[in-house]
Amino acid sequence: MTDSLDDQDDQIVDDELAKLPPERLAQMLRDKRKAEATVRGKLRETEGERDTFAGTVASFQTGKLHELAKAGGVLDSALADVDTHLKVEEMLGEDGTIDGAKVTAALATLKTERPHYFPQVPYTSGSPSNGHTGSTSPSKANWGDVLNG
Repeated sequence: MTDSLDDQDDQIVDDELAKLPPERLAQMLRDKRKAEATVRGKLRETEGERDTFAGTVASFQTGKLHELAKAGGVLDSALADVDTHLKVEEMLGEDGTIDGAKVTAALATLKTERPHYFPQVPYTSGSPSNGHTGSTSPSKANWGDVLNG
């Protein structure tokens, strides 16, 4: 019997509400509030799942950016700093994945702006006639030279 009443509730027009007994109106209001609470609960659950998925996607995107940065020559110790200069959002393609061409271009710019993020190639001398047996140029000082005077 309640199923037929619920079906009838959906079809009650505003003018007919005044004709209903107060107990029936109160029950309809409780049912409506219960249904709304259920929908709000499902909404919170869905929003939580969305946030979890967004975090997972962001983690994958950052991982891919780091992978491409390492392949582009960025030092492991500089990867965290790269995140401040190469924004993941700016490296995304139309499909939401990391665009390799954008990363390559950004890394080229980063290499000129922040060369210390990349391995330094030591200067080598072609001739051993300069008196040094090593390949380091005598014009480059090291910390030992600086500290020992």
